[in-house]
Amino acid sequence: MGQDVAAKTADRHAHNGKSSRGRWQLALVILMPALAMGLAWYFYFFGTQFVPEGRTNKGELLLPPVSFESMMLKKNQEAFDLQGLEGRWGILVFGDGACSDQACQDALYQTRQAHLALGRDSDRVIRLFITPISNPDVNQSVLNEHPDLIRLGSTKESVFNALGKNSGENSEEKKWPSNGFYIVDPLGNIMMKYQPGQYGGDLLKDLRKLLKASNIG
Repeated sequence: MGQDVAAKTADRHAHNGKSSRGRWQLALVILMPALAMGLAWYFYFFGTQFVPEGRTNKGELLLPPVSFESMMLKKNQEAFDLQGLEGRWGILVFGDGACSDQACQDALYQTRQAHLALGRDSDRVIRLFITPISNPDVNQSVLNEHPDLIRLGSTKESVFNALGKNSGENSEEKKWPSNGFYIVDPLGNIMMKYQPGQYGGDLLKDLRKLLKASNIG
């Protein structure tokens, strides 16, 4: 009898051990792609002792990255979250209302040209145009020039609370980040920032590096 109890106890411990190992293995399978991509872009842009000389980012690396979902974006009154990225990289362009001024149109033009220049990798990237919910109407002629653009809205409070610590703006002014653009990775990390008026070629160079280093998106 004692031997039977001991055997059952040993079997139970073995089973529990296998279950525990199985859970750890599953967790590693899920986490490894995210960890690999995170390490890839971190070392490529920031880890100087691991990065080949001369390879520097053109945009400003946001450390820590900003959560894409923290901006509380909406598309046609429906929430637009991480699922909306469909596992792709994103270029976020911010505009103020109708995008009738030249600076806004230049930001859209620069990001469009960078997107097109990616060639076959362009399918791995989408462009998102974010305006205040209080003023969502965009000039129709602008939209005609950018048929691939996904229009989104958010409140100034949500956008500023998400980007404020990396925006360089006075926190009391709550400024909308008009005409600036950002890169968001497939996991929803807004991790690179570009100034209004910055050349689209800078965005293109960084995107090429990130897409080459990434095995997802």
